[in-house]
Amino acid sequence: MSAGAATWLRRIATGLLLAVLTLAALTARVIVQGEAELEKSDAAFDRGDLVESIAFARRAAVLYAPGAPHVDAAYDRLFAIAIGAEARGETRVARMAWDAVRGAALETRHVATPRAKELERANANLARLWASPGVGGPDRARVARSLARDDAPRAPWVLALGAGFGLFAAGLVLAARRGVTEAGRLSVRTLAVSGLMALAGVACWTLAVYRA
Repeated sequence: MSAGAATWLRRIATGLLLAVLTLAALTARVIVQGEAELEKSDAAFDRGDLVESIAFARRAAVLYAPGAPHVDAAYDRLFAIAIGAEARGETRVARMAWDAVRGAALETRHVATPRAKELERANANLARLWASPGVGGPDRARVARSLARDDAPRAPWVLALGAGFGLFAAGLVLAARRGVTEAGRLSVRTLAVSGLMALAGVACWTLAVYRA
């Protein structure tokens, strides 16, 4: 293996290591924050403040990390509040809890929906609660439209967003590494190609932001 190839392999390995360490640090921070919000929800629940408990549990659920135990516990807390409040005739609180479940599930979805079952359950219960005899017709219609609306980013445009960023970054890297020859002269062809790549990336990125 040549010295140049070895240098590139070391750089790639270092970059991957830094990426993994950064991801691990971000995940740890999310879990710590999620656990803290869940503790606040538990404390509010214990003192009988269901509205505040719902708010903190939703925050904990939104602080999503795959496999993080606080996320499941947060949804369980919201389910318990919703079911218990409805059993006591506190329909408003029950709707608030199901709204929190729905909101958290929507906020944490991306290309996929990690909490699709929770979202489906929340939608079904909200539709049932808002269809009760005590709810006026205009409110029912508004909620029905809200539940039917799907504001999730569409997967192809999310991928286009990533591709746009990749093209832009690749264009900058190409310009930095090959834009100037060893003799110190500008490589017009290379700079033109890198510029086109960067412009294509920006265009792709912008379009994806509007359409995702």
